[in-house]
Amino acid sequence: MNRISLHWVILVPLLATIAVGFMAFAIYVDSSDRSTRMAAIDQELARAERVDLTQPPTGPPSGATPPTSTGPTDYATTGAEAPVQLTVSPDGDVTATQGGENPFASDTLVALSATRERTTSEIGAYRVLVSPQPDGRVRITALSLDGYRATTDALRRTLIIGGISIALLESAMAWWLAGRLVRPLATMATTANQIAEGALDTDVATAGGSREVSDLSTDIERMVARLRAALAEREHSEAAATQARDDMRRFLGDVSHEIRTPLTALKGYSDLYERGMLAEPGALDRAMSRVGNESVRLNWLVNSMLELVRGDETRAHVVSDVDVPQVVRAVTDDLRAAHPDRQIEAKIGPRNVAALAGDPARIHQAILNLGANACTHTPSSTPITIAVEAPPGAVEISVIDHGAGIDKAEQQRIFLPFYQTDSSRARHGEGGAGLGLAVTQQIAHEHHGSVTVSPTTGGGSTFTLLLPHGRQEAGT
Repeated sequence: MNRISLHWVILVPLLATIAVGFMAFAIYVDSSDRSTRMAAIDQELARAERVDLTQPPTGPPSGATPPTSTGPTDYATTGAEAPVQLTVSPDGDVTATQGGENPFASDTLVALSATRERTTSEIGAYRVLVSPQPDGRVRITALSLDGYRATTDALRRTLIIGGISIALLESAMAWWLAGRLVRPLATMATTANQIAEGALDTDVATAGGSREVSDLSTDIERMVARLRAALAEREHSEAAATQARDDMRRFLGDVSHEIRTPLTALKGYSDLYERGMLAEPGALDRAMSRVGNESVRLNWLVNSMLELVRGDETRAHVVSDVDVPQVVRAVTDDLRAAHPDRQIEAKIGPRNVAALAGDPARIHQAILNLGANACTHTPSSTPITIAVEAPPGAVEISVIDHGAGIDKAEQQRIFLPFYQTDSSRARHGEGGAGLGLAVTQQIAHEHHGSVTVSPTTGGGSTFTLLLPHGRQEAGT
C-alpha cells in the first residue's frame, strides 16, 4: 500500500494553512481598502453636491479659516477627475450640466429622475448621488470610479504578487525543515528494514535530530540488543538440548553395549553346558570361573550406574575421620597387586596430613578409580605416582601418569558416564566401561570437593582430587 511520505504529510498542511491564512488576510485588506475608498468617494460626492462647479474657487477671507471643501480649481490642481453635476427634469431631460459632459444614457436619466429619496449608487463606471429637489427635479452628482478601480486593481496585484512570493519562500523553508525532520526517521526506517530482513548485526547509530528522534533511536537500539540476546539464548538452549539428546543416546548405547558383553558371555557358557561341550576335565570349572567373573563385572556395572543415578539422595554415608595417607598407601598396594608389572609409587608430601571428615570407603574408591584409570589407559612401562598434598583447608590427592595425555577439548567430557577417549572402544582390562571417572566425580561432589585433570609436565595426565576438611556430613 502506497502511502504519502512524511515529508509531504508535514509540508502540505503547513502550506495549506499558510495559503488560507494569507488569502483571508488579503481579502480583509482588499475589503477594508475598498470600503475606506468608497466612503471617501461618497464624502466627495456629498461635498461636490453642495458646490457650484461653474464658479472659480475663492480664497478665504483674511483671518478666516480655510474652507474644507474642494472646488473645481482643486481638481485641476491635483489632477483628479472632476465630478459631473446634472439637473434633470421629471421627464428625464437634462436642464443643467456642471463639471463635465453627461456620461449617462437617456433611459438611465429617466430612471434616476423618478428617484424620490437621496440615494447613492454605482452606475457603470461612476459613483452617483441622486438628490430630489423641491421643484420636482433631481440633482445628479457623479464621480468617475476609474481611479478607484485602478487603485484597487493595483492593491490586488500587490497582494497576489506578495502572497505568491511569501508562499514560495515559506514553501522553501518548510521543505528544508521537513527534510531535517524526516532525514533521521528515514535513516532509522532503513536500519529497521535491514534488521527485519535478518541483519541483526546492523548498527543502530544515533540518528540525531530532535530529542524525540534521539529517544526513539535509543529505544530501537535497546530493543535490538534484547532481541539479539533472546536469539542467542534460544540458540544456546537449542544447542544444549541437542547436546543433551546426543548424550542420552550415547549413554543408552554405551549402557547397552556394556551390559550386552557379559550377558553374551553368560549365555555362551550356558549354551556350551546345555550342549555337553564342557565335558573335558577342568572345562566346567573354567567356565564357571568365567561365569563368576562376568557376573562380578555385570554386578559392578549395575552398581556403578545405580550410584550415578541415585547420587547422594538415598545413600546413608558413613562419616568419620579419614587418614588420607593411609588410604593412599592402601590403594597403591591394591593397584600393585592388580598390576604387578606397573611401577606405582605413593608420595606423601607433608609428614602430618590432618584427617578429613568423610566416608573412608568412598574416598578409597575414588582414589582407586583414578589409579585404575591410569593403569588402564597408559603403557605398562610408564610410572604412576599417587601424591598427597595439604593445601590450606583441604587435602589434595594427585594421580600422575606419563601416558599420551588427554586433549584439552576432552578434559571435561571424560567425566561423563561411559565416555571413552578411545573411539575404538578398546578395553585394556576390567573396569574399562567409562564409569570410573564419573563415579569419582560423584564421590568428590558428595564430599564437597572436586576432581580435575591437567597435563603432566613432560607428557601424560594428572588427575587431582581435592577434598576440603570440614565436619560436614558427606553427601549433605
